[in-house]
Amino acid sequence: MISAVAPGAGSSSTSMLSVTEPPARNDSSRSFVAGVTEVQHPKVTMARLCAAYRVHESPKKSPHQQEQDERKAQLWTRVLGAQKDPNRLTRQEWEGFLAARSSGAIDSYGQPVPPEKRRPVRARAVEVDLVWLRAVLNWGTSWEERGRRLLRENAVRGFELPAEKNPRRPVATDDRYEATRAVSDEVLMELRWGGQRRIERSYLSELLEIANGTARRISAICQLRDEDLRLIPTPSTPHGAIRWPGETDKEGREWGAPVTAGVRAALDRVLRERPGLGAAYLFPSASDPGQPITKNRATIWLLQGEALAKLPKLKGGTWHPYRRKWATARKHLPLTDVAAAGGWKSTATLLRCYQQPDDATMLQVVLGGTQLRERQA
Repeated sequence: MISAVAPGAGSSSTSMLSVTEPPARNDSSRSFVAGVTEVQHPKVTMARLCAAYRVHESPKKSPHQQEQDERKAQLWTRVLGAQKDPNRLTRQEWEGFLAARSSGAIDSYGQPVPPEKRRPVRARAVEVDLVWLRAVLNWGTSWEERGRRLLRENAVRGFELPAEKNPRRPVATDDRYEATRAVSDEVLMELRWGGQRRIERSYLSELLEIANGTARRISAICQLRDEDLRLIPTPSTPHGAIRWPGETDKEGREWGAPVTAGVRAALDRVLRERPGLGAAYLFPSASDPGQPITKNRATIWLLQGEALAKLPKLKGGTWHPYRRKWATARKHLPLTDVAAAGGWKSTATLLRCYQQPDDATMLQVVLGGTQLRERQA
């Protein structure tokens, strides 16, 4: 035992606090201990954190989300550096990324963009990448490897996210739907199955009817299989129902919901034209019947249909405005049921991003007030 000498005191004056002197250790023993620690608990880097997240968490998501995880992992390891310690992320790095990405100085993979090719990026796109980084860091604080959590804490917790002042959230109308549906059978595709080529009507009509009647994301609709259909009527599903598998859901959640007569008619038409699908996709790729059509292909068809109908393109959306249309048209119904039927895990998201004001409802609000009177004694 040694006594700690009080600051400024002579050698004869000692404090009352005693500490135990650690045993001497030579340089070689220190190196050995550091080496053992490094083997048992390798240093956590951005590259290692992102790789662990993609191995353990990404497989739970849809194929599209897995592709996005791969892109965002490349983005952040490039922007911050593969060897960056995630425990030491700073507000300066957070705000530096926000400025560089918003100005278009870097692209969605973190690669520099020449000044003459830079274009401003909307706040929502920047927010998505920052939210992903925050989510991965948060995941790292709870994921354990060899008995130790990857991260001590989420270093960016509390950092501000960019807010879009006037977010683009267009809503499709019944007029737009009816006009597009009137010409959708004229949008064609070239099938290339079994070494043969032939021109046929595209799937746009059925995709449009299902999107309009179910509010589901187009990526989930494209991946529907025959085995997902529940077509035997019941008292609660008079026109049948669809099981929306978790593998194709943005949140990884499985849903089940009844369908309308219009959606049922579209499904019946698909089954008549492509009988015996079994577990196959309702909307197989034009080049490979074992794969579904892509969201991009469905979007190309929709834009072609709108052009035939002489409709201007909606700014800020193609298929998603039909999801907002469905939600907005049901503002008068219980929020919990609207969320469950349309596939929203969060009613807050449904309220904030999907149910939009409309002229008819606002007029009802203005004219529908009650009278408030003073209570008479």
